[in-house]
Amino acid sequence: MISISRLHTVPDIRLIARLKAERFSYVDRSVVLIYDPAPTCCALNLEPCSSLFTTRNEALQHALRFQTFAFSAAMPSSQMAAPATATLSGLKVLIAGGSIGGLATAIALRAQGHSVTIYEQAFTPQTNGAGITIFPNSVRALEMLGIDTNHVQATRIIKITRAQIEDDGVSDTLESDLEAQAWPWHQTTYPDMFVALWESVHDSSKPGPKIEIITSKSVCRVDTIRAILYFSDGSDAVGDVVIGADGVHSVCRSFVPGGSLQRFRIKRHVFRALIPRERLENDPITAKFVADGGHAHCYNHNDKSLLITPASHGKNVCVKFLYEDRTAFTNLSKDWRDPSSKRKLLRLTGGLPEECVALFGKISDSDLQDQPIWDMDPLITFQSHRMALMGDAAHPMPPYCGQRIAMALEDALALGVILEPSTPVSEIDERLKLYSRTRKTRAVAVQQTTRGLAEADMRNFAIDFDTASFHTYILGHDEREHMGQTLSAWKKQRSLSQGYPDNSEQPKQGMEVTQRPLPTAQRRSPTKKWWSMGRKGSRTLARVFHSRQTSVAVAAT
Repeated sequence: MISISRLHTVPDIRLIARLKAERFSYVDRSVVLIYDPAPTCCALNLEPCSSLFTTRNEALQHALRFQTFAFSAAMPSSQMAAPATATLSGLKVLIAGGSIGGLATAIALRAQGHSVTIYEQAFTPQTNGAGITIFPNSVRALEMLGIDTNHVQATRIIKITRAQIEDDGVSDTLESDLEAQAWPWHQTTYPDMFVALWESVHDSSKPGPKIEIITSKSVCRVDTIRAILYFSDGSDAVGDVVIGADGVHSVCRSFVPGGSLQRFRIKRHVFRALIPRERLENDPITAKFVADGGHAHCYNHNDKSLLITPASHGKNVCVKFLYEDRTAFTNLSKDWRDPSSKRKLLRLTGGLPEECVALFGKISDSDLQDQPIWDMDPLITFQSHRMALMGDAAHPMPPYCGQRIAMALEDALALGVILEPSTPVSEIDERLKLYSRTRKTRAVAVQQTTRGLAEADMRNFAIDFDTASFHTYILGHDEREHMGQTLSAWKKQRSLSQGYPDNSEQPKQGMEVTQRPLPTAQRRSPTKKWWSMGRKGSRTLARVFHSRQTSVAVAAT
């Protein structure tokens, strides 16, 4: 049975969100249709009502006798739908991919009142992974999603020892204190970050509708015009917006213009692993890697680079070993966890000191990942009609300076801003175009920078890197503020072009709207970024990063 209740006070936005999350129908700021017994009414400060109805439509019609406008409806799908003129709710968002990018996007969109469903091709959540570097733009993005560094069990790196090993075995060692750096460096792990996001997704205390996650759903086709996902099992899902967060091997990417670009791999591979602290501390050779909290170690020898960092509040050690791959290919069928990886890793230890060889011996076969470093030329666009790409689906990039994950988190924030609560379906295409233009500019710049890090000679790079420029543009970025300003400018220009001064003055029904271009005096030329100032033709990386400041940590990560 269904009853009608009244709110004792005018509700705030948090109560409205809670009512929607609890599957109530909230009608015009005072009336609530409820399915639960009276105790629920008391808990939510509702006034019980004796009126009972058998169907939702009957109850809603009775409520509308004294309240003429239905604010929203979020009822169980088993109930009869209310008339379209009597309901207003958030967008229905379909996210393809349930990894870090997909979860972060779901959190950002739920906070805006949208109904979000994640479709993940794996049967169970995948928590495999190794270390993740978190620089200030990642920390800022996580905090805006309601997650701080403690939630992801991040360890602050306060010191790094870097060894440059020559062919004759001579080692040039440099130790740097990072505690006073303006850009703090934290280290976490993929499992820790995934779990933090997963818990936030399932946190019922968060405002907004419940996020639904459906596993074993492999996307095979996307209708970007009607926002439909088609799955390999023959089923489909219809929504208002589709977000492609399906990673490097994205299916959604092929449905945007130019999305069929062939991926390529730069000639580098990376071994990644997590080693529990207890495996290292009892061995005098490897104990140095866990002796001091927040102490990282880096070894460079010819084309090989090994980075060892603590993570998980000191409970784990992250290992990242980059090496040249002379047989680069574009095959996507085999990415990592080759059974021969451990033997291959040990064959590559030539020239490294004994503590590194001993460290590799502590890695279990199941914890070792041998991954190609994927890279891709920038896409023409990240959007097609009512679908947008994010994360690796939009801009795969080398895993340097932690920016691969950072860009996915920034994309999630940007989508949360651009798809604000009042977004009508008719504006989705335009808004996603704005998202694509704005995010592409930044993502391509970061992608090109990290590509430069991958191709630079690490020995010279550590000396020639301009940390001030890097921090200002890449690490000091606030995506929510940036996208908010972009959206405000877009609204203002759109309002002016429609012939009325601002959004508060809407054209009357039947009034002909004259399209008017933005006055020349109000047009703004794009601001030059730090990597293009005074640029004439191409420049080498050394000229871009010209300052002779030591930046061991950035070069290593």
